[in-house]
Amino acid sequence: MKKLLLASLVLINFQSCINQKITQSDVFNPVKEFELSNSFHFERNFISNTDSTQIETWYVTEQDASINFIYLSGNGSNIRTAIPFFNELGKQFDLNIFSFNYSGYGLSDGEPSIEGILQDGQIALDYYETILGDQNLPTILFGYSLGGFVALNLSDHDAVDQVVLMSTFSSLKELQEYLIKEALPGVVRPFLKLDIDKSVYTLDNLALISLNTKPILFVHGDEDDFIPSSMSYKLYNLSNSERKEIKIIKEADHRTILKDTIQNKKVVQELKNFL
Repeated sequence: MKKLLLASLVLINFQSCINQKITQSDVFNPVKEFELSNSFHFERNFISNTDSTQIETWYVTEQDASINFIYLSGNGSNIRTAIPFFNELGKQFDLNIFSFNYSGYGLSDGEPSIEGILQDGQIALDYYETILGDQNLPTILFGYSLGGFVALNLSDHDAVDQVVLMSTFSSLKELQEYLIKEALPGVVRPFLKLDIDKSVYTLDNLALISLNTKPILFVHGDEDDFIPSSMSYKLYNLSNSERKEIKIIKEADHRTILKDTIQNKKVVQELKNFL
């Protein structure tokens, strides 16, 4: 997946910069530090993976919580990236949030792999059940981007009541075709040669979506030029869930839908309407 994304992004940036002036501001891409709202109680723990590495988990709680929320990160992010989204959730809900970093992400040990992140997810959800105790609140499993693939693989877990997929791809194969045919300028396409490991094509939500029967909400930004909203529509149409909805967030792209306070407020409002 990294080969595909890096090659595509390099070519896009190269093509877009041919006739553009580059200034100092174009050189830097600062990452801001996000802070959790003071309304949350925060716990970080490390749980053992089966290969003797450890996974970083976060458990963020509020008094009088009415729902439990499990957040699964995307490929280019970790838990900390979602803090603005968590803060907005805390403004509109009384809830508990559980999340974890895949192997190699954040403070988790090891290296990520497709099989590995699914294993991480299973171990993390099993641990999540142990910390619930006698708590009996509905649990929402939320997958962002790549996290949607992990969510669909975990949706049959006993702890999960409802599923939300945000900005998720239909399949890696279709995403590859989109990036080549739609995102890249025509003059660049003949020069793009990608050697994709066949195992990467197992990132296939089309093969998973029909297996989920729990209530499911699809959310996507209408300005997402990395993973187009048409992919969420395709998954929605293939879903066999008796209760399914799709909501398109206006003026949101692949990143602002999670980090921008205006856009993630719209997302949380759609969550409230669905739940």
